[in-house]
Amino acid sequence: MSTGTHHDTEKLVMRLNRIEGQIGGIRKMLESDSPCDEIIIQINSARSALQKISQIVLEDHLRHCVLEALEGGKEPQLESLKRAMNQFSKMA
Repeated sequence: MSTGTHHDTEKLVMRLNRIEGQIGGIRKMLESDSPCDEIIIQINSARSALQKISQIVLEDHLRHCVLEALEGGKEPQLESLKRAMNQFSKMA
């Protein structure tokens, strides 16, 4: 089973840092009693950003790990793909 990192970890960490900033902003909006519709917009924005990170990681898994498994007939990687797809589908 391939365990190497193929995605650009630095870029993903930068995305996570921006999401952390968004979450902090949402906290401040709640504390300052901002309008509910504006809070929900920001929550959806953070959720979308997290989903994009998940998509990047899943695509990387498909590109590297699963392709390698299909070429080598490695069943454990196919199970890993099933688990990853299941988790990704729960985000919608």
